[in-house]
Amino acid sequence: MTLIDTLKRPGAIRIEFQPMLCIRSGRPRLYALEALARGPRGSSVERPNVLFEYARRKGEESQLDSICIAEALASAATLPGKPRISINVHGSTLGNIPHFAEHFLDAAESFEIAPERLILEIVEHRAPWTMDSFQSTLGTLRDAGVRIAVDDLGVGASNFRMIVDCRPDHLKVDRYIVDGCSRDSVRSAVIASIVSLADAIGASPIAEGIEHEDDLEVVAKLGIGVVQGFLFAPAMPADELAQTAYLESTPAIKKGS
Repeated sequence: MTLIDTLKRPGAIRIEFQPMLCIRSGRPRLYALEALARGPRGSSVERPNVLFEYARRKGEESQLDSICIAEALASAATLPGKPRISINVHGSTLGNIPHFAEHFLDAAESFEIAPERLILEIVEHRAPWTMDSFQSTLGTLRDAGVRIAVDDLGVGASNFRMIVDCRPDHLKVDRYIVDGCSRDSVRSAVIASIVSLADAIGASPIAEGIEHEDDLEVVAKLGIGVVQGFLFAPAMPADELAQTAYLESTPAIKKGS
């Protein structure tokens, strides 16, 4: 039995959600929930970095993406209210799985999740992908109302090419750049440059890995209005999240907003 066969079993992939919070005015309010996949509890692939690295080496990352997306949508459907849901996907999955956009939108519809509530965070660890198919897939998703984000900006393969290819609505600044920015002028300068770039291309920056008040103050002063990190909340299962006050601050989501 392959890893993918094992992960297809009910409950093998666990989904946790971490809040992204808008800090622009008054008390932080929920902007979106990032769906994060975890491997089978107690297994060697429980940690997501190990899980996805194993799948990558086996050439099964697109199959794993499909499983995780299905589980994320199913879990999101159990949440009260109608929060935005952000889901990770590899660029190679968008470019190499035929009719990905149609399957994704159909799956969301089956759980009564409107496309306007969805953000796809594109990650990539190898390139290139099939560009024509990739661009066509992104176009279909955008036309339906799905927002696009470039994840892990500042590290790995999330570079200027990713921005040019994806034309994203959001730039997610990696925690490696954010953590310690209040004590590091180079980190804060990099964040300032990303904010400037985001403004120039009509995208909104999101700071990941906020763990300290001082870092929060710096990213806010630099112009970042949406943040996520342990300073506010860890990732948690849907049933635990439903017991918090975060979902009570979910804004109304209108088409095109």
